[in-house]
Amino acid sequence: MRRAISVLTVFVLAAAVVVAAQQTKPAAPAAPKSVSMTASGPITISIKSAFNEVKDYVLRSASMVTDQEYAFKPTGVPADVRSYGQLLGHIANANYLFCGAAMGAATQGERGPGGANAEDIKTKVEMGKALAASFAYCDKAFNAVNDHNGGEPITTLPIGDTTKLGALAFNNAHIFEHYGNIVTYLRAMGKVPPSSQPGR
Repeated sequence: MRRAISVLTVFVLAAAVVVAAQQTKPAAPAAPKSVSMTASGPITISIKSAFNEVKDYVLRSASMVTDQEYAFKPTGVPADVRSYGQLLGHIANANYLFCGAAMGAATQGERGPGGANAEDIKTKVEMGKALAASFAYCDKAFNAVNDHNGGEPITTLPIGDTTKLGALAFNNAHIFEHYGNIVTYLRAMGKVPPSSQPGR
């Protein structure tokens, strides 16, 4: 008899739980947050974060060498391989190409304002100015692009069809690629690159 009562009690409790669960309405899902036209958004912010990191590395690399070392190339490389200064200048030039495209600006290829070629710069002071100006130009692009409009297409770049955020992300990859060259050159000159310095 006691066993029958115990089994009956279990069934009654189970039924009560099922009924209670059916009467409890699930919480309504939260309404999706709209993306502000002026808010960057998490995707753009993540791309900008990588940009800020490599921008810091390149600017510090530009200030680490003498004017004479801007002409440095590792021994044995072909004549058409860029010197240390030309690598930095190439980054400055390309910033205008990719960041300009992200802003919808007309491009004249990998050149700065007025068609200036930063690869021709021979001094640390002038290169620092050229790099700073090109990075400031990219900062303007990041202020103009966000998660809402970042998917708008771009068809004017040599990398093929992409989007505004795609152009900015590709520029990051391009800068990191050439920062890798810069690291090699700095090591060949007996210097520690910024990304490997203590407390970076």
